[in-house]
Amino acid sequence: MKLRRLRIEHFKRFRDPLVINGFTDGLNLFAAPNESGKSTVAEAIRAAFFERHRSGSVEHLRPWGDSSATPTVEVEFDMGAKRYHLTKVFLGKKRCDLAIEGQPSLDGVAAEDHLAQLLGFKFPGKGASAPEHMGIPGLLWIRQGTAHELAEVVTYAADHLRQVLGESLGDLTSSSGDLVLRAVEAERNELLTPSAGNPKGEYAAALQRKAELTDALAALDRDIAAYQGSVDRLATLRLEHQRDEQERPWVGIREQHRLAQARLEAAQGLEARQQAEQATLQQWRAQTASHRSELEAFARDDAAVTTRQQALEKRAAAEAAALTEVQSWDRRHSGALAADAQARQMLERVRAAATRAETARAAGELETTLAAMTDALTRARDERTRLARLQAEAEAMAIPPADLKTLKQLSETLRDVGVRLDASATTLDFELLEGQSLRLVDEEVKGHARRTVVSRTEIQIDGVGCIAVQPGGADIPALTAQRDDISAELTTLLQRLAVCNLAEAEERARQAAQRQHDAKASQKVLEALAPKGVDALEAELASRTVRGEELRAALAALPQPAEGDDGLPDLATARGQAEHTAAALQAAATSLNQARVGIGKAQSDHATASQELAAAQATTNDAQRAQRIVAARQSLSDALAQEATALQRVEATAAELKSVNLALLRQDVDRFARSAQQLEEGHERRRQDIMRVEVDLETKGALGLEEQGAERLRELEAATRRADELTRRAAALDHLLGLLREKRSALARRLRAPLQKHLDHYLGILFPGARIEVADDLSPGAITRIGPRGQESGEFEELSVGTREQMGIVARLAYADLLQEAGRPTLLILDDALVNTDDDRLGQMKRVLYDAAQRHQVLIFTCHPAAWRDLGVPQRAILN
Repeated sequence: MKLRRLRIEHFKRFRDPLVINGFTDGLNLFAAPNESGKSTVAEAIRAAFFERHRSGSVEHLRPWGDSSATPTVEVEFDMGAKRYHLTKVFLGKKRCDLAIEGQPSLDGVAAEDHLAQLLGFKFPGKGASAPEHMGIPGLLWIRQGTAHELAEVVTYAADHLRQVLGESLGDLTSSSGDLVLRAVEAERNELLTPSAGNPKGEYAAALQRKAELTDALAALDRDIAAYQGSVDRLATLRLEHQRDEQERPWVGIREQHRLAQARLEAAQGLEARQQAEQATLQQWRAQTASHRSELEAFARDDAAVTTRQQALEKRAAAEAAALTEVQSWDRRHSGALAADAQARQMLERVRAAATRAETARAAGELETTLAAMTDALTRARDERTRLARLQAEAEAMAIPPADLKTLKQLSETLRDVGVRLDASATTLDFELLEGQSLRLVDEEVKGHARRTVVSRTEIQIDGVGCIAVQPGGADIPALTAQRDDISAELTTLLQRLAVCNLAEAEERARQAAQRQHDAKASQKVLEALAPKGVDALEAELASRTVRGEELRAALAALPQPAEGDDGLPDLATARGQAEHTAAALQAAATSLNQARVGIGKAQSDHATASQELAAAQATTNDAQRAQRIVAARQSLSDALAQEATALQRVEATAAELKSVNLALLRQDVDRFARSAQQLEEGHERRRQDIMRVEVDLETKGALGLEEQGAERLRELEAATRRADELTRRAAALDHLLGLLREKRSALARRLRAPLQKHLDHYLGILFPGARIEVADDLSPGAITRIGPRGQESGEFEELSVGTREQMGIVARLAYADLLQEAGRPTLLILDDALVNTDDDRLGQMKRVLYDAAQRHQVLIFTCHPAAWRDLGVPQRAILN
């Protein structure tokens, strides 16, 4: 199938007719920006074939805002060796006509059904056509943004594809072999889950029964073993309990505990004596330390006299140094005070001179400003007067644009009507002899003349009579009436505008525009001279005039320059010098105050040192002090002797206590007590255990555990036989189902080989070395290709959107090749179908499309013309 011509009218955005001719047999590339109608063209082709002409569900085909439009599509195409011409009109005057070369024409539903049978699609029962009705064209004509969606459109076209591949593929799912496969699968699925092959139903119940019986038998075995173990344990407990009753071992250990306790109490007496002797030793040591402290205090008093004498000498020297420093800073402070006063006086003179100079400068600048403002005010007043005049003239000369436009239209219309009237009127040419004349209505005509008449006109010839001329044009009266009406309206408008003709009106409008232009320029000049207005400029001039008088009065009031003022430093230098002398004065005052504080502190420290020396001398000069020193030394000697004696007693008691080992005696007492208690408690526990075991054995002996175990063993053997039987059956059915599926898949692969061949052809261009499987529903399945890490496989739906988009086009081209081999019509439409494809893949896809175009007509619509320059075909625009 190859398109030859397409015409669209009143279809969505195309109100006026759009005609596309010159379709080529191969690639046809249409490149245009968004919103230019590419998708509308593709939709028009689909509507021409897929929508019933009588459908009321196609209101969306009308242009926006035009409820009376009748969308029309004409398609001229070749199919085989015949030329077809389809015309379909929707809504309004609905019709469908199909002209077939060499055959009778068809119309209405018959034409639509004939096309559906030829192309391989069907119409819906009612309403608009949906994807599930579009069949083969729905597969090959790709809508914008749907290239990667393949599974559904393949499903909708599957019946037609199976017919092409042969009836065997269509019958594959309905053959007797599949009946056997489904029967085997049903029986297998009764025992195993379809996906994972896990046991289910009766098989799962048998395995569950076997497992439960196995667990129950194991539990009984454990109970029987526990029962037998309890019998043995009871005998052991009774033997041990009887032996303890006879031997009573805890009695002997209690006697050992009593003897150990007596040895411990004797040793604890030595420990108490040791503690008393250590307390006595500590007391003598404390007295020794006290006497030593007293002697050390006497020594410190002697040393304090020497220290206080040295401190007094040091404080006297510090007082003399502080007095010298105060005298020095007092002289420096006086000099800094004089320098600061001189700098302040100089600063006042400099400030007065600077004020006088600044006032004189400001007065001079203000005089200059006043002169400039006076000139600007004069010019601004003149410019304001000129602006008012220009605005008044522009307003007086102005002609409303609407009136000028109407005047132009009336003049042009009057001229056109006059031309048409002249063309329709009767022309009279006069060639009178010398001296002869005649009268045409009220005009006397002589010599050579030409006149045009549009109504009945009389010619008076003296001595001859009257000749009446009646023009024969049928539209002359109407044109005459139209001319008169237009002339009257034109005259009224000219009178209202106070002009004689259009040229004068246009000249007035030009002069008014010029006046307005001049007024704008004058306004800008006025704004430059007086940005805030003439009144504001006048007020500012008056204010500055007053300020000038104030400056002149202030300058006159300032003192005249004194002798030597010419040599004064500048204000910054004088200010810096004043600040420097002030800082020096502040530093001198601070240092003087610190020196005065220092001498006061030195005098206070000297007095304190004198008092401390006197107090220390008074302490050492006490008459009783020598006697106290002698007594302290004698007491220290006696205390040291007593300390040595007490130490010897402590060491002797410690040696005796060490030989006894008090810690081991305590451990013996604790060990014997624990041992006796544990033996008695163990004897009691065995007695209680004997009672519990006896009760437990009596209870279990009444249950008949051995008989229960034998019964469970018989049940387990039967359940095991049933489970093994079902296991063998499930394995056999699963194996048989696998064999049947493998054979069926091999048969399906042979039947799908033609489609596989075409897929491999295009896939070899896009992904060299790759292979894709064809699923049972004829859609692309798993793809295997060489990736960055070697060979990799994945399902079609797991690929990225861009790759699925490319694979979707490759698959459609393979379907088209398959259909063409079977003699079915093919046409491929790609509406912005590769928008998610990178540059490298797009280059490969161009090779794929160029190859497919050798066998099919392909229409490509794109909004990226730069990306398709190297496709090998010219790009066409969509021009309405």
